[in-house]
Parts: sequence; structure tokens; C-alpha cells
Amino acid sequence: MSSKLTAVEQVIQQATGHLDRRLFVIAGPSGVGKNTIIRELLATHPEMARVKTYTTRARRDDEVEGEQYFFVTKDEFVRLAHAGKLMEADAENPLGHDVYSTKHSYSMPRDVFRDIQGDSHIVLAEVDIVGAMRLRQTHPTCVGIFITAPPDDLLQRIRQRPDDDMTSDDLQQRMVTARKHIEAAKEFDYVIYNQKGHLCEAVYAVEKIIAAERMKVRGAFDLKAIVPDSAFDVIEAKLSSNGAGK
Repeated sequence: MSSKLTAVEQVIQQATGHLDRRLFVIAGPSGVGKNTIIRELLATHPEMARVKTYTTRARRDDEVEGEQYFFVTKDEFVRLAHAGKLMEADAENPLGHDVYSTKHSYSMPRDVFRDIQGDSHIVLAEVDIVGAMRLRQTHPTCVGIFITAPPDDLLQRIRQRPDDDMTSDDLQQRMVTARKHIEAAKEFDYVIYNQKGHLCEAVYAVEKIIAAERMKVRGAFDLKAIVPDSAFDVIEAKLSSNGAGK
């Protein structure tokens, strides 16, 4: 499946031979629909890929190893941390941070682009608030998109998950964490409200944000270097030639 490039991206690729990868950080409370939104985007956008995260929690029945997560034991997680392979865990803190206080660890790989195929230049990272702050530090040009929803929707979605070990205490802790996440929404570039029954609208909103960011002028972007004066010289020569023949 070939990548979908905007007209500007096609010009840049033809002129320079490559496209810089763009990192979009998608965060929000547990149960807000982050993974569902990303799945919908990946199904229709071959130019997009996702950062795969390591976790020590058990794989759910509807999850595929290596699609969203690498499911590892705590010992394996610690070995990766000591080897410097993880972004959110290291030798001093080998189990990283427990996102929801459920005794499970999560971490992105230190190189977030490690598993991204060469023709996927739009990269989506599903993270919590701590992960989002870390990515801001390591990839300052990343775009932060915060997904939120009414608390009742969050609780209902979490309860529908096939987690055998999800206790009432776990649910309570996730709601406490959700409150903290919402307080941090002001640190993001965009906020999207994913209400129950409006998934398509949320996906469409993310698509529009990504589309706008792909056309935004950034850093050392130099259109003149991509469309040089010689291109105009050719046109002017043609116009002069046509005028001389009249």
C-alpha cells in the first residue's frame, strides 16, 4: 500500500529525496478512546504508523502482540531498562512509572521511530501525561493532541474492557488519574471531545489537525530552495518565445 502524500510533501520528496517524520502525541484519560481513534486512522492512512509500547500487563483477547504493545514480563522489562532500550525506564528506575497504580509498567522504546517502516512518515504515539512530557523534551516539534470525554463515558468504556483483574479499586484509581490528566490538558496543542456515539467526529477532528500540521511552515523550510529560480526561468523563456511568434 503506497503512502498518501499532500501536494507539498510530493514536491519536497521529489526535491530532497526524503520526508522528515512528524510525531503526533495522542494522550488522555484511560477509556477515552485513544487506541480506537488510532486504529481507525491506521486503517485508512497508509502514510501513518504508531509507536509500539512495552508493557508488563497481560495481553487482552482482542490484542495482537507487536501491533500496539510488546507484552513482556517484569524481568524482561527490567533487562530492557538496564540495556538503555526504554524511554521511560532506566537502570535507576528499571520499572519506570506505574501509569494507573495497577502494578503494571509501560514504556515507549528509547528510539520511538525504531519500528516505523520507511514509507510511514506520520507517526502516532499513544501515551499518558508523563510520556507526553517526555516526548516534548526529546522531540520538541511533536504535536500534542489531548482526547477527553465525560467521566460517565470513561467509566463505562473501562468496565467494558476484557480485564479479568480489573477491581473496583482499579476503577477508582483510573478515575483519580483521569482527573489529573484533564488538569494537564492545557499543556497540549489541541483538545478533542470524544463523546459516546461520536467516534467518527473525533477521528475526523484528528485527521484535520494532522492535515493542517502537514501544511504548516516550520523551522528551516525553504520553498525557494525546492522551487528554484530556474523553474521560473523556463516559464519566462516559453512566454518570451510565444510572444515572439505573434
